Amino acid sequence: MGSKHNKKRFFCVKYNIKPDKKFDEFVELSKKKIGPGKMQEYTVILDLLNEKVLKCELPGIPLYERDNIPYEKVISYYRKFYKEAINHFLSS
Repeated sequence: MGSKHNKKRFFCVKYNIKPDKKFDEFVELSKKKIGPGKMQEYTVILDLLNEKVLKCELPGIPLYERDNIPYEKVISYYRKFYKEAINHFLSS
């Protein structure tokens, strides 16, 4: 990818809830712009370079708290499971 993608690093998560109330978690690391389609598709979107939560609509989190969730809290949770992938992605 060209140099314009060097300033973009997004961590995106989509959850699919199954009938048995369990869920599948799909993660994407993207260097491309997050447009309206991806904003609707994903449940969690983090801007890894600017350290911002762009979207966090997880079940159990009240609407009034969703806009105020600290980036550090969200990224620390996902780093437990995806630390290697995130570090490799940021260094590439």
